[in-house]
Amino acid sequence: MDITKDDQISLDDALVAPADRLKIGKCNLLLSLDVASKEATLQVVYDVLNLTPFYKAFQVSADVPEIYMQEFWASAYIHNRSVRFKMNNKKHILNLDQFRHILQICPKVGNEKFEEPPLEKEILAFLASLGHSGEIRKITDVNVNKLHQPWRSFTAIINKCLSGKTSYDSLRLSQAQFLLGMYNNKKVDYAYLLWEDFIYQIENKNTKKGNAMYYPCFTKLVINFVMAKDHSIP
Repeated sequence: MDITKDDQISLDDALVAPADRLKIGKCNLLLSLDVASKEATLQVVYDVLNLTPFYKAFQVSADVPEIYMQEFWASAYIHNRSVRFKMNNKKHILNLDQFRHILQICPKVGNEKFEEPPLEKEILAFLASLGHSGEIRKITDVNVNKLHQPWRSFTAIINKCLSGKTSYDSLRLSQAQFLLGMYNNKKVDYAYLLWEDFIYQIENKNTKKGNAMYYPCFTKLVINFVMAKDHSIP
């Protein structure tokens, strides 16, 4: 059955009212495999990131109906460390293993265990060793611009890929854990770090001052994953 534009608008409005929709910006920067920079330090940063186990998560996305992205963030909540949400008014559950499968990074290998993510105390000592010029007693004291190169570029790119911020001043713990794991070549479960950050955004979505959608690229991958499994979703 053919659906007119007006019919589609009515269907979309029934899922998420226009007033409740979020602005989809450029959060989650996509890094290209063939990126080339005229600035030598930045090019080295791109080349090194290309060798990391989490790089693929920064270069994948999917084309999905925008209304399902809106419905995800309008309905998503956390229950028993899983994400529960609706798509086309159907209930779905997403867990860490599915999220890891979607990103296809850091797969589990037999009984081999990932190293525990470093705690804030270790992170602060690490950042100080990279030449942070200011005193840091807690993670909120960290200013990316006070790091020496090339660490400033590494941190800025990871920060943009995860938060989409154009300002590089602040740094979250998960972003610093990415940097330390990469620097020390640790077997870190980067999918878990992304998952924890994803959950954090969902848990705090109603306290945000702005109306920008968090993690739109990862949201697209989740929507695409569900649509591939459930062909009844138009």
